[in-house]
Amino acid sequence: MENLWDLESIAKLRKMLGLTQRELARMSGLSQSLISKIERGRVNPSYEAVRRILQTLEMIRAEKDAKLLAKDICTKDVICVEVSDPLSKAINLMRKHGISQLPVLKNGRPVGSISESTIVRKLEKVRSTEIPVNEIMDEVFPIIPEEVSLNTVRQLLQEYPAVLLQRDGRITGIVTKADLFKVLESGAKEL
Repeated sequence: MENLWDLESIAKLRKMLGLTQRELARMSGLSQSLISKIERGRVNPSYEAVRRILQTLEMIRAEKDAKLLAKDICTKDVICVEVSDPLSKAINLMRKHGISQLPVLKNGRPVGSISESTIVRKLEKVRSTEIPVNEIMDEVFPIIPEEVSLNTVRQLLQEYPAVLLQRDGRITGIVTKADLFKVLESGAKEL
């Protein structure tokens, strides 16, 4: 697994995946009573029992993630700025919509990005909020097809603040870490 899990996280992850203790027991080859005792902290389980539970939970999570596509979790109304727009416009859009980054376009095509962290990092270059966005913008967000799996999107979001989706050469959505969090919060309902 990617993360180290403590025993309390087993019940939380099981519930998030929409599994009962009985289902987890059957799939991991353990007894339901052992899983119940582990989740309640009433037993000190063997390494092998914990390994089997965590491998089962990870396998189920990966299967459910593979079914979700980028287009299933994206924000379809992509808020953008043009390269010649003043920085003040980007800041106002981020504030108004409660977002922290924007794609930067030139003639409708993505050519860069601007984010709160970009602005803070490049503050010494900002003489005025009326400078054009292209003077401090960062590289363009990765652009991927709408049909890419959630696993791939998750990997990209470890390196980039957002991912743009495209179909037939036009931008159709954006996925940010906040979109991933919505999927996690909704748990089994979305998965």
